[in-house]
Parts: sequence; structure tokens; C-alpha cells
Amino acid sequence: MNSENENYIKSLILSYFKIRGKNYSLLEIRQIFGLQEKQLDIFLYELKNLKYINYQEFELTITKEGIDFLEKSNQYNNFRVKEYKYKYIDFSKAKPLDEPYIPQNFLKKI
Repeated sequence: MNSENENYIKSLILSYFKIRGKNYSLLEIRQIFGLQEKQLDIFLYELKNLKYINYQEFELTITKEGIDFLEKSNQYNNFRVKEYKYKYIDFSKAKPLDEPYIPQNFLKKI
């Protein structure tokens, strides 16, 4: 993995800690980012050495330096849940599951 990808994964891990706070799961982090246990340990060790996360009272938390890093990499504001807009789904127009779905402008051979 090159350093650009590693920095990106580090920023995503920091964003995860920023969003989840103390409700984090190391297993969930591994599953989300497709990391093995040893890889995650290395990332957490590097983040701790950079003082982006802190290990205190058996918990990992993001530090002020970690938040500053996210702000500098323009990722701090990208994860605000209230900014996401969800499309309203009108279930009255839903098609039954036993009918095949045919996309618009689909060319059929007869």
C-alpha cells in the first residue's frame, strides 16, 4: 500500500472515531476498511504516535491534533449526517416482486 492510500485510510479511521466517539468497534473498523487485525494495529499505532488518537482508560479517542488533521485534509465537514438528503420513496408506486423489472429504453428482441 502506498503512503497516499495509507494517509487516506488514516483520515477515514480518524473520521470514524470523530463520528462514533466512545461507541466505536475495532471489528467494525476492520470490516469497513477491509483490514486485517495486524494492519489495523499498525494504523492505530501510527495514529497514536502522531498524537491523533489517545489511549486512556482502555478507550481510544480522537485528539485535538486529529481533528486539526481532518480539517486540514478537508474531511472534517464531509461526514455530517444532517447534511445528507434522503430521497423520499413512494411505496404506493412500488412494483410487485413477482413482476420482472424492465428498465426504460430497454431494447427487447422478439
